Amino acid sequence: MIKLLVDTNVFSYIFRGDSQIREYVENNESFIDATIYIECLQGSKSKAEKRLIKNYLDGFPLIFISHDISKQAIRLIDAYSNSHGLLLPDALIAATAIENDLIVATYNVSDFKFIHGLKYTESLI
Repeated sequence: MIKLLVDTNVFSYIFRGDSQIREYVENNESFIDATIYIECLQGSKSKAEKRLIKNYLDGFPLIFISHDISKQAIRLIDAYSNSHGLLLPDALIAATAIENDLIVATYNVSDFKFIHGLKYTESLI
């Protein structure tokens, strides 16, 4: 069993009914962080959908933004925002993964592949 930080785009597939991805996420030690939780809520289309999303996400351990994660995100933005276009949400997700020794499970590998020291998935199933 691997320890994953599940990116928002993976949850999008789950919320659209992809049972294979849901099984993959649920059969590993999967975590979310505050950024991912917020992005999932932001993508909801109604209060009812938001409730469903919250109910599902509440089943995962939630990692909050800490002092160390903030420092790591600042370092990542400093190193990669100009050269690779690293955005704040992705920097926070990467920082959370680095600080907690997690593998980022994502379909957007291009958002992370240039970050030295970050582990990410090449494919999900």
